[in-house]
Parts: sequence; structure tokens; C-alpha cells
Amino acid sequence: MKDIWSLHEADLVPVLGICLGFQSLCLHHGVPIKRLPYPLHGQVHQIATSSRDLFDQIPRIEVTLYHSLYANVEMSGFAPESQVNELDFLAWLSLGDSDRSTQIPMAVKHQSKPFWGVQFHPESCKSETQACKKLLQNWWRMALAFNKVAGREGYGSSPEAIISPQADTSSFPTIAYEMHRWTSSTSKRSAYRSFGWRPDGAETISELFNRPGAPTVLFNSEGRFTTISIPSSGSWRLEYSVKLQKVSLYQLGGDHRVVEEKITVGQLWDALRYLMDMKKVTHGSDQSPFWGGFLGYFSYELSLSGLPHSNQSSSFGGSTSPDGSSNKISLEDPPRCQLALSTCGQDDSASGWLDQASELIQRDQHESETEGADSDFMNPILHQAVFSFPQEADYKNRIAACKAELEAGESYELCLSCETTITLPTASTDSGKASFPWSLYKRLKKYNPARFSAFANLGNTKIVSSSPECFLNWDREDTLEMKPMKGTVRKTPDMTLEKAKEILASTKEMAENLMIADLIRHDLYGICGSGGVHVEKLLEVEDYGRVYSMITHVKGKIHPEAPGYSVRHMPQLKSSNMAVHGLTTLQRCLPPGSMTGAPKERSCMHLQTIENRKRGIYSGVMGYLDLGGGGSFSVMIRMAFTHSSTADQDTQQVWRIGAGGAITTLSTAEGEWQEMLTKLRTVDTIFAPFDVSGESR
Repeated sequence: MKDIWSLHEADLVPVLGICLGFQSLCLHHGVPIKRLPYPLHGQVHQIATSSRDLFDQIPRIEVTLYHSLYANVEMSGFAPESQVNELDFLAWLSLGDSDRSTQIPMAVKHQSKPFWGVQFHPESCKSETQACKKLLQNWWRMALAFNKVAGREGYGSSPEAIISPQADTSSFPTIAYEMHRWTSSTSKRSAYRSFGWRPDGAETISELFNRPGAPTVLFNSEGRFTTISIPSSGSWRLEYSVKLQKVSLYQLGGDHRVVEEKITVGQLWDALRYLMDMKKVTHGSDQSPFWGGFLGYFSYELSLSGLPHSNQSSSFGGSTSPDGSSNKISLEDPPRCQLALSTCGQDDSASGWLDQASELIQRDQHESETEGADSDFMNPILHQAVFSFPQEADYKNRIAACKAELEAGESYELCLSCETTITLPTASTDSGKASFPWSLYKRLKKYNPARFSAFANLGNTKIVSSSPECFLNWDREDTLEMKPMKGTVRKTPDMTLEKAKEILASTKEMAENLMIADLIRHDLYGICGSGGVHVEKLLEVEDYGRVYSMITHVKGKIHPEAPGYSVRHMPQLKSSNMAVHGLTTLQRCLPPGSMTGAPKERSCMHLQTIENRKRGIYSGVMGYLDLGGGGSFSVMIRMAFTHSSTADQDTQQVWRIGAGGAITTLSTAEGEWQEMLTKLRTVDTIFAPFDVSGESR
């Protein structure tokens, strides 16, 4: 960066440095950079300006700060020197009491070169919008004026290589064509039947069609739609190992298996994009969000491996459960209590299956098994549970390590987590072994109801989840949305929504959420381009069952012709549809920012060192990819999972629960420890034995 400030006069171009760019400009011109008394990450402050140059017609402005270092300018009385070493300072922030305030420079310009810098972030969603627009307009006007005098002409448009980099067709994996062959029996239409159904019937229907232990995925989206996989003779499963760089396809109910090795994570995403495009379904029920596609999860380690400088290896990798010709059920809960059966198989077979399934469901409306029935075989197992909890001293030491990195300016926020394991014997009967994970899921959904409950039995991996957090949704038209959640207050008898709002209005809690809000806006801008991202809700507190949480809701619009639009061009794709755009957004936005901190890549690097473990499925995402174009994924929190190397011979099962919180410079060790325990308790209670009433002890 320093080379920019040393350019010869003939090579000068206008530059506006933000945050680090501001500090670099100051340092290059002899202004020392020192550490602030305390970092200002994610904090919003009003700054005073000189009302000229960048700040013409802007006497004061409220801005978001993300720095822990500052330019140490000599003081003159109670005001900073406005001119130092060819630099002209234009704005400053007062920290501390009025009689002992410290003046921190916030903006600078070079006296003779077209260089400007601001310490704050005008692009933040909490920076004063109109004033920041005016600032950028002022800079742009001065930049154009300089170019005109210098005889320079700007680019007429952005270089094509920047907007649409070409794919390396030679690296396209053959497994993509194999997946396409395995889905040859599917149709471009999703056949369906719709009829009335009681609102609590998702588990009942899953039990009706899926025997205990059968490969199954159930995903509830926004507490409204539930999508259930129903394996058939044409169903298959896809697994990917990050550590081995290996893709495996398994045909359900048979021995047929295809493996391709030395497949990078990027090639895996390309293969999925290719299949979603080639097998696009064009007709189906508008009442159903899912017309066939993929149901499954992407682990945290697979998500990490997509970052530019990641060095990941994971035995879990990512796994999805494709349904090339499988049948699917989508249920819509109240107010309409509508049930839709759908399949994307060939017309005759699809119609026959739908008729049979409709008749079976309406004839056999049995209730799902109760906890009383479950307790007979579960209690002997749960009584032998061995819990391994995080040690308080160890967790607090890791909090201190996070804060040391934050105070050094290495990150703004680090989302630290730890793991609890529960070791149990397996059930003594085959039916008990098969039913145990499903019974855990029903307990979790009862004791911690949430908008994104999910269950998966995929190979040797079992997942039970009741997540409150949406990661990414997209519709079949042009809209993407993300809803990060940061800031949690446990419900107690005397805790109300209004009290929770007061607690979460603290500088610390607001900063936690704001930093993630700015991060995901950045992620979406990379897909939607300039003007394509809008904040629907910012820092709002909502009721999430057993806790109150602060959320932000951000929407993006896909406009392929918009400046900056950058979905990767792939010559293999015959069309451009929302299934492809949504999948690309998913790839680029992983891992969830609410589980990493900001900035994302650097935060992940430090967390790997501090945590020194694999998170596995925790902190990943789970959901569906709809061949009709839509998709929905939740963040894998408030969940437990187990993964075994052998499916039938294990004498014990080990379940893993992750929990944690966002560490900022304002965090206290005790406060973060208690927040982690609050989140842990929403899940670990499902492993407690039942009492005589059927409740957890």
C-alpha cells in the first residue's frame, strides 16, 4: 500500500483510503500510529468536521468505527493540529470527558496530491446514510476534477475480467456428469397433490413413510414449511470429505457406489451448480417451496475450506442427501394447514406414487409416538450418560486469548465456541438403536421449539437440531435474504421483552450484531452488486422461545446487468437461474458470519488456533436446494450430532454439542461463560432421563 503514496506525479490517481488506508497514508507521512485506550470495534459515534473538502456542507456526521489504532497528531490546546507533514486533517472524534477528552483524527487529505483517507466506515449500515453519500459525492467531484486537470480519462465500464472471470473448463469434475446420469429418470415437472392436514403432523408423516433408521432428512423452514425426504429405489446420497478431497455417491437400498478423488471444494460447488442447472424443474405447486433437489448439510470445516487462504482438513467434510428421483413431502403449517405431496419423477410413476401416498396419509392419521412410550427404552440409556463439559477456567482463558487478539487489532469480533460430549451405550435392540436419534429430535423440538428444526440420518451421521437462526433463504424469482442473530438473553419468570431490549441495547450487544450485519451486507454485495442490498430490520430484539435474541434482516436482489454483479460465469451452464445464483451465494457466504466474527477470514484463522479443535457440523448449515430455483438454510446451532466409523458394531455413541458466543473487547469472562451455558442448556437437557410424568429431570 505504501507504494501508492510514493507514485511519481505523472502516475498519480485519486485514492480514498478507508480505515487501514487512512492509517497507512498518515504513517507514510510521518504521523505515528498508536494503540487506542480501548478499541472502538462496531461502535457508532458522532464526529466533528472542518465543513470543507470531503465534508463540504457536512458539519457533523454519525459514523461506525472499526479501529483499535489511531494517528497520533500533536495537539494545540484542545484541538488537533490541522496540518502536519503535508497532510490536512479534516475531522476528529472526542473520546473521554469534556475536560479530559482525547482528539482522534478521523479524516485527512494530502495538500498537493489526490489522496484522501477516513478512519471510519461510510459503507456501514449504521453510518449516517445521507451524509456519507454526500461525502462520497464530494470526493468523486474532486477526483474527477483532478483527472481532468491531469488529462486522465476514467474507464467507461468495469473490466470484464473483474466482473465475470472465466471458469477453468478443464477442471470440471466428471462426478458432475455421473450425478446427471443418476438423475436421468427425473422430469422437468413436479407432480403434486394437496389436501388438508393437521398442523402438527410432520413427525407423524415421517414415521409413516420412513422406517426407524432409514436414510431420512426432515427440515422445517421458518416454522411454516416442513420438507421430508422419502427414499425410493432411485434415491442416492452424496458425501464429500474435505480431508480426503473425495466425493462419494451411494445408491440407497443397493451396493452401487461411485467415488472420485482429488476433487477440490470449488469443483464440488461447480458440480452442484451444473446439476442444479441441468435438472431444473419448471412446473410445480406454488404452495410448496420444494419441488425436488438436495436435502442435507455443509459442515463448518467444508465452509472454511472455501475461504481464500484456508488450510483445512476434516474427516467430516460436507454431506448432502440428493433426491434425483426421490419423493418428497412439503407441509405448510397454520393458518392454512395445507399438505402438498410432490415428486419430480416421470409422469406415470409420479402420479401413481402420489395417489398411493395420499390415500395412505388420509387413511392412517395416527399420532406420533409420545415421550412416555419412548422412555421405556431411552431411560436405561440416558441413566448411563457420561457428560464431558467445558472447564470454566479453560474457557475463560480462551476468552482472554480472543480479547488479546482484538486489542491488538487482529480482529473486531471473534465468535468463540466450545464443545460438550455425551457418551452413552447404544440400545440393546436394533429397533432401539434405530429409534434413539429420532426420539432425541422430538424431545429437542418439544423443549426448545424454534423456527428451523431439523433431523438427519445420513450414513453414519445423525443430527438433531432446533435452530432459531436463518442463514440464507432465496426464492425462485430474484430475492435473497439473510437473518444473522447476535445477542441473547435467557428467559426467566421476571424477564420480559422490554427488559431484554434494554439489556441488548448496550454498546457491546449492539456492536456484536452490527459487525455481523455489515459483514453479510459485504457478502451479498459480491453477488447482487451496487444497489442490490437492503436492510429490512436492524438490531431488533425478538422472542425465540426460551431466549430473546437480537436479529438483523438483510435482503438482496439478483440483477445480472447491475454493476458489480459477479456470479461466476460457467460455459457448461445452459441457462442462468435462481438455483445457480442461490447456490453461488451459499458458497460465497459460508461459513456463517454469526459463527466466525469479523472480518471473517482473519477471524476464522485466529479461532482455529484458539479453539484447537474441529467444530464438525456445529456452525455449519442445513437445509435444501430446490430444483425449482429456491433454497433455505439454517445455521447449525442449538443442535447435537454424532458420527461413527461403523454403523452397526458400535457399543457406544458419542453426541457432540457446540455452544459459545461473540467475544468483543467489551466482553467479560463471566458474562461470556454464562451466555455459553445458557445456550448449552437448551440442548443438553434432552439427554436427561425422563421422570414418571415423561418430563426431563
